[in-house]
Amino acid sequence: MNVCIIGGTLEALLLAIHYQKKGIVSIFEIDAELGLPIAHPGRVLDPTLLDEYLTQDQIEFLKLSPNPDGWGCRWEWVMKHMTTVAASMGVNIYPRTRVLSMRQHGETTRVLTTKNERHQPTEFDADLIISTRETSGKPGRLQHVVDESLVISFTNQEYVQWFGGTLLTLHHPFSSMPTPALTLSRSDGQTEVWWQGECPWTPPTGYLETCLGLLPFSVDALSFDAILHRVNDFVNSVDD
Repeated sequence: MNVCIIGGTLEALLLAIHYQKKGIVSIFEIDAELGLPIAHPGRVLDPTLLDEYLTQDQIEFLKLSPNPDGWGCRWEWVMKHMTTVAASMGVNIYPRTRVLSMRQHGETTRVLTTKNERHQPTEFDADLIISTRETSGKPGRLQHVVDESLVISFTNQEYVQWFGGTLLTLHHPFSSMPTPALTLSRSDGQTEVWWQGECPWTPPTGYLETCLGLLPFSVDALSFDAILHRVNDFVNSVDD
């Protein structure tokens, strides 16, 4: 079984880890690195779920810290570690690669892609193509060219714009700050604050980092746990 997954999201990596047990899996991501730039809150509700995928050293690197909204963590390192895990299992990961077209080719679907600086094929024959939602909200961004009739979309959730900012925990909270939808402090001395929509407020000291992206409408959907749950539901529905 040949599986192609479009988009370099955590959903894509978890799907790839599942399907690599059944055949050859390829992930296509436009950016140079999966999960960057960051556009998702660093949030885990049950840290024991990480044990199935990551070593204790990797988990410690996430700088987990408990909060009322869940455990804060370094999401970029969730993505880096999960990418390493998937690759070590034999998943083919193609960064800087855009899907240009796809067409029926006998009993399979032929996927044509751009070619990055590495030596890699530009044609892939797939028995299953899964399209995951891109999280970048950048205007004018290049997109994969997807024939919806030939792919299975991972989700049909409502997506809206979210803004996230990172500041030093010692500077938080500010009295002038509107209440965030999520507040996630980490053990590295930094705190993420997230709101739906555009940036509603900027701290006097400025943000260390900001991100803007398209994410599920519900706060309940914004965690490692929620993504894992959606992936499990998806593969159960497709594999049945």
